[in-house]
Amino acid sequence: MFLLPKDFWEIKETHKGRGVFAKQDIEPGVIIGDYLGKLIHDDDDYDLQEEYGFYSLSYNDDTTIWPDITKPGVYLINHSCTPNIYMYTYLGHSLYFALRKIFAGEELTVSYIMSPADADCDPCEHQCHCKSDLCTGTMHMTKEHFDAWNAWDDELIKDFKFPTVVYGQDLPQLSTYPKNIADDPIFPLFGAAHHKQLIRNDRELPSQEAIRKIIRETGQKIFFKNQKITVLGVAYNRIISPV
Repeated sequence: MFLLPKDFWEIKETHKGRGVFAKQDIEPGVIIGDYLGKLIHDDDDYDLQEEYGFYSLSYNDDTTIWPDITKPGVYLINHSCTPNIYMYTYLGHSLYFALRKIFAGEELTVSYIMSPADADCDPCEHQCHCKSDLCTGTMHMTKEHFDAWNAWDDELIKDFKFPTVVYGQDLPQLSTYPKNIADDPIFPLFGAAHHKQLIRNDRELPSQEAIRKIIRETGQKIFFKNQKITVLGVAYNRIISPV
């Protein structure tokens, strides 16, 4: 379900099928939507994926959310290795929010936060086709990054008790939603690939925290003129520059 008003987004065809695009600039931290749908057992999810494609999202260890694919929803937001949207667990719901300022015309993209590939994923059907300069070729995270995310997310929900799951029932919409999600180093953060870079004249290279703040607020890659360094983003406690 989209929580962002309809005049901020539209659905268009991409090289990956349908995708969601910004019709207006979207401010950082804004909630894009809530991943709602029918609660089903993981075993049923495999059959639905075979028939309809990869539209589901994990709810807990053995339960999956299957969206209503006849209606627009955040399930249409495609994966990218340099996403501008991320997931945030809130009262048992997976919210999609803007990592940074998103420019009108940009495709909304998210990391699917898929666990590392294992023996069951052979042959793997989770190749990434985001065409980012930093594309890894897979939707699977590395073990290091996935474990770090899980530890952070577990801490986030440690005091929340998930309600008893009734298979076949819809996950209900929350009565209220947060207005904004704050930045956190766990989120990968990249400037817009096809937007002009920001040029700065800082005498010294700012800290990672300061760089994150710049990218979050401007949505841009950064060229530090005095250091002759281009910063594409900050991810996994590293400043990312072109190879």
